[in-house]
Amino acid sequence: MSQKVVICGAGFLGFNIAKALLTAAGGKLPLRQLSCVQISSRSPEQVQEALKTTQDLDHTRLLPPCRVDVTDPKSLGTTFEGADVVVSLVGLLRGTPQQFEHTQWRGAENVAKTASGVGAKIIHFSAIGADVNSTVPYWRTKALGERAILSHCPDATIFRPSIVFGPGDGFFTKLASLANVLPFMPVFGGGTTRFQPVFVGDLAHAVQAIVELSETRDQAAGQIIEAGGPEIFTYKEIVDLVLHYTRQRRPIVSIPYSVGMLQGAVLERLPDNIFTVTRDQMLQLKKDNVVTKSGELGFSDLVVRETDLPLTSVHVVLPTYLPRGA
Repeated sequence: MSQKVVICGAGFLGFNIAKALLTAAGGKLPLRQLSCVQISSRSPEQVQEALKTTQDLDHTRLLPPCRVDVTDPKSLGTTFEGADVVVSLVGLLRGTPQQFEHTQWRGAENVAKTASGVGAKIIHFSAIGADVNSTVPYWRTKALGERAILSHCPDATIFRPSIVFGPGDGFFTKLASLANVLPFMPVFGGGTTRFQPVFVGDLAHAVQAIVELSETRDQAAGQIIEAGGPEIFTYKEIVDLVLHYTRQRRPIVSIPYSVGMLQGAVLERLPDNIFTVTRDQMLQLKKDNVVTKSGELGFSDLVVRETDLPLTSVHVVLPTYLPRGA
């Protein structure tokens, strides 16, 4: 008998998690519980259509999509009804402090309350750097969201990924687009901040292991799992990687953080585009984004358990989707 999994947040990560859960082969291990998947968000149609046209998936297990708004708890009840697992992905990359609070804190709390009411397991995505004492609204509300999730659902599993890469990502593809139009590539403060890029497919397989294997689900209960890939790079090294795999030649120029803050003060007021950067993002760039905590169950353990393969390197995946320059 299939279980119902609601993916709350239809975007890059939601699509890849749904794809893993709907893989016709069902994974490498026997005795797993397959899932019927329901995509839910404010606008779930695009991801739904992408899944319907993706080959090698069991489309009979893809349920009709639902429109929900995590800031409106009344919109969640019908969708979560009968759910065994809720994967909570909703978040913001930019916004006002109030918007971050409504979505990443109170929205997460609404998801937790509703999931608890129907007896569903929650897998919630936060971020490395989450800290209730942070002055950066993104990090502070991510941490408050974690606290709300665990308060209402003590057996929840929380992932804190570093930057996520894969076809359709918003980080490496943006750098590639900048390399295509700028005469030089800017890095702030020398580009010394460290990152640990994690492959979206590995994150999807980690979720799959928790969803489909009851023993793994029990082991992951109440855990906060920081997720990073097999390599650590400085921001400057990441820019070098993008230039290498897009076959672009651009000088890399260090720009003081103070200039970036001035740039953010202007650009954050304009419509989002490839040049957009905010002052909060400048503050985030000053702090390393790498795994620092290892819980009882490690991220690599989950991925190996599901795939029998090591964590995926950027060197394997970036060449497959970054566009080559002229």
